[in-house]
Amino acid sequence: MIAPTLHLTNWSSTKLHGPGRKLTIMAKPRPWEHGEGKVPSMAPDRRWLDDLHHGEITPDAYRALCEERFKRSVKPPGKLLALRLGHVFAVADGDTLCCACSRAEAAEGRCHRVWASRFLFLAGWRVILDGMEVAP
Repeated sequence: MIAPTLHLTNWSSTKLHGPGRKLTIMAKPRPWEHGEGKVPSMAPDRRWLDDLHHGEITPDAYRALCEERFKRSVKPPGKLLALRLGHVFAVADGDTLCCACSRAEAAEGRCHRVWASRFLFLAGWRVILDGMEVAP
């Protein structure tokens, strides 16, 4: 049996989006990046992003903070939750988790969706990261 599939990519790579809902995993999404909901447990803390942009933490420290969050909060299929206008719902097979980072940034390992993909895979999801299946 194939595990439920999550797609992870950026908003502009629409050909890599799955057939389900488009959900943001961004700390500070712009109005067009809210999609059909937000997955808070997969989004960096806004303060970390601000600290990174102001040079108060290093990229490595930012990654460590994100990975610690993912380690604690990633959930298996049926338990990973999204929010939209106060309504809570489960992230489902075929949904896409989106951020704004380019595919080039992701390929260089400088995007939190890449870091999150490993934790989602370990939690039991089939993960398609920028069009490629994440393997053990």
